[in-house]
Amino acid sequence: MLTLLRNLLRQTTRLMIMPCVIIVGLTSLAPASTNVENPQIGCLALNIYHEARGESPQGQQAVAAVTLNRVQSQKFPSSICTVVWQPKQFSWTHTQKNYFPYESDAWKSALKIANSAISREVDVAYQNILYYHSKTVSPYWSKSKRFVARVGDHLFYSS
Repeated sequence: MLTLLRNLLRQTTRLMIMPCVIIVGLTSLAPASTNVENPQIGCLALNIYHEARGESPQGQQAVAAVTLNRVQSQKFPSSICTVVWQPKQFSWTHTQKNYFPYESDAWKSALKIANSAISREVDVAYQNILYYHSKTVSPYWSKSKRFVARVGDHLFYSS
């Protein structure tokens, strides 16, 4: 029992500390006009970067909208970082070993979109979307959601 509690404590600590360490390390890559001191922007930018860096700005904005819509929903946690790092919600958080962005231009773009998404209302077209997946997969949950739009290589859904 004690071993189980220790392992749980280690995992919880890792989940809480790792995002902060990554974000602090990423501030050196941010354009001067970007407010990366706010960890919420850093978490949102990481999510945009890892989930949609190959997508158009519109596709990246849609991913940002899903994240922000979840923060506003009663079904999900109430902060951006907690939504992003919620277990098994975004594939990159549990499939990648290195979270550090390696494409500088894509990272700067993700930061810009994250800043802009946080500082203004979500585009009306994206107000109700809470879920998405790549067009190359068919998750079990997609049949129980209402399809809203396809943006680039992602399909977006509401509840």
